[in-house]
Amino acid sequence: MSDSPLLSLVPAWRHDEDEMVAETRIFTLRRRRGTSPTRPGQSGEFVYLDSADWVNVIAVTPQREVVLIEQFRHGTGEVTLEIPGGMVDPGEDPLEAGVRELAEETGYGSERCELIGAVTPNPAILNNRCHTALVEDATERGPCALETHEEIGVRLVPLDDIGRLIGERHIHHALVIAAFHHLALREQFG
Repeated sequence: MSDSPLLSLVPAWRHDEDEMVAETRIFTLRRRRGTSPTRPGQSGEFVYLDSADWVNVIAVTPQREVVLIEQFRHGTGEVTLEIPGGMVDPGEDPLEAGVRELAEETGYGSERCELIGAVTPNPAILNNRCHTALVEDATERGPCALETHEEIGVRLVPLDDIGRLIGERHIHHALVIAAFHHLALREQFG
């Protein structure tokens, strides 16, 4: 594979002005009309969720344990095993947001922090990115500062057990699995 960027085989559609359909505290539902650049008679109405970027944090302790959290997720109606994360505030750097979310949700922190990847969670209906931060040598630094509706349990798991937990579907959050894939790529390719 070459180092040159991939050129798109498909041109972007032209869009009319967006219209807000509904607004919530975490996203805005927007509607717009799109027209094909290759078939001008082909157009349609499309909706998407306008959302802030997100960040997930893989925090690894000096003992090579990952700081995981358990929390109830209203979408699936179940408690999930995940890595800490949350929304990137307007004007906030994704790495700073990750460090903030890690501290708020777990009380852990470190000076060794870097972004190791980003994905588009669902480009068919979402316009945001989910960044992955790696925090190495994470230690407990203070109490959690949970938001009003958060109830979080913190669990330390050996890094070597993560693959098994994903394989056994104890960890099944797609963005968490993508974050661990970024970590695997970093370890494989530097």
